[in-house]
Amino acid sequence: MSDLKAYLKSQQSLIDDSLNAFLPRSTERPRTIHQAMRYSVFAGGKRLRPILTLAAAEACGGEAENALRPACAVEIMHTYSLVHDDLPSMDDDDLRRGRPTSHKVYGEGMAVLTGDALLTEAFIVLAETPPTKRYSLKELLLEFSTCGGSKKLIGGQVLDLEGEGKDLSKAQLIRIHENKTAALLTTSLRLGGMTANATPRQLAALTDFGYNLGLAFQVIDDILDVTQSTEQLGKTAGKDEAVDKATYPSILGLDKSKKEAARLTKKALAALSAFGKKAVRLEAIAHYLLDRDY
Repeated sequence: MSDLKAYLKSQQSLIDDSLNAFLPRSTERPRTIHQAMRYSVFAGGKRLRPILTLAAAEACGGEAENALRPACAVEIMHTYSLVHDDLPSMDDDDLRRGRPTSHKVYGEGMAVLTGDALLTEAFIVLAETPPTKRYSLKELLLEFSTCGGSKKLIGGQVLDLEGEGKDLSKAQLIRIHENKTAALLTTSLRLGGMTANATPRQLAALTDFGYNLGLAFQVIDDILDVTQSTEQLGKTAGKDEAVDKATYPSILGLDKSKKEAARLTKKALAALSAFGKKAVRLEAIAHYLLDRDY
């Protein structure tokens, strides 16, 4: 565990330094939007998605440094989604990572523009990624844009909004989160593999791993929303229940939700067998994400 903590800390530092270099400076005009972008990006995130991008590149025999631009693009897209999710017209939350959300600091209109600017910036960062023999820049951009579009990330948010106050089935809940949560985790891994010229077999294994990891991560998030405090979570606890949002505990109950998380975790880890010992980092990160205290 101490080795993992050291690895996460070093990779987080690498990603933070890169984000700092890639993003517009806070003094660049118009200053307000650039300050708002940096406020949300550097709000204390653990950088787990971009770290997965780097670890996936290593698992496929590549260098983490070659995956830095896709890793940062993933984190910037993720941050944009959080800024918009927190808006009063969406999930309406005042806290994110233990700090006031963007719209509470800069106003709702500026928060909308901040999310828009971050999403655009993510493509600027990704666009300078060197291609590999198997994967052109066009393929990287298509992978990334598909993840952020109406059939994946945005589509999941649409289904989430439409599902509030309704009795959803387990299948409908999975449909929300395989797009809202699992899609970006999966794309994070796939982009890392693509920068390392991953074989089709390796890319398929990363896809399987990311899908199950993403769903398990969401199940655990839903459980923690019920069992932990606002201080522990860094965001408003009990928010899902307050807005009558469908969650795994509300549909399955806590005990069955824990069993579902364990089942998905087992499937995620099984997918890593394709990499042998090269998956040691991915496996350790998966345990770190999924063995959280209920």
